[in-house]
Amino acid sequence: MKPTGERRRPGRPRSFDREAALEKAMAVFWRHGYRDASIGQLTEAMGVTPPSLYGAFTSKSALFIEAAQRYLTTDGAAPAAALTTAPTARAAVEAMLLAQADLFTRPDRPPGCLLTRAALTCPADEPDVAEFLARATHARLTDLQRVLRAAADRGEPIPFGPRETAALVDTVVQGMAVRAAEGATRRELRRTARRTMQMWDAAVAAAADPAHSARTRT
Repeated sequence: MKPTGERRRPGRPRSFDREAALEKAMAVFWRHGYRDASIGQLTEAMGVTPPSLYGAFTSKSALFIEAAQRYLTTDGAAPAAALTTAPTARAAVEAMLLAQADLFTRPDRPPGCLLTRAALTCPADEPDVAEFLARATHARLTDLQRVLRAAADRGEPIPFGPRETAALVDTVVQGMAVRAAEGATRRELRRTARRTMQMWDAAVAAAADPAHSARTRT
């Protein structure tokens, strides 16, 4: 009589640890981006064979999406948390930028941002990956705009309005991610974060004092 129990999927080893495999895949995608992360690099890092990889995740794109979701809820969650726990929009943005600087330069992780690197290397013929990255971008901007709008409704000055300020701050974040991948240090990225907040303060001051604004244009 054959033993009963869960039927094992073809090509999937009995000792397969999905969470550990995702953690290792996440690091490969983080370091190489989506396009340049090869199946060979992924299987070597995950300690599985190609049939095991496809048996567990069905495709490279599905593996990436699951690994990227893990990134958003683990390493990448700190900046988002910083954005929602500060008492003012200004403090929230500064805390988020500093958290991004720390994330992008962790000594135990690849430099930069997994999602930014993937977006820069996503082939046009990978619609599932492109759609996931677009949704992630939209969610990131929406969350930032929500914080800024709520602050504006409370009477806090937002330099260029919630929507434009959110786009500006996100552009700074993406630039920091690229600079980290190019070798920028944590100190340099933190300086960029603080310079960004100095520009925030200058813009708020200029909006509150038209005479100051006129002087700075001459």
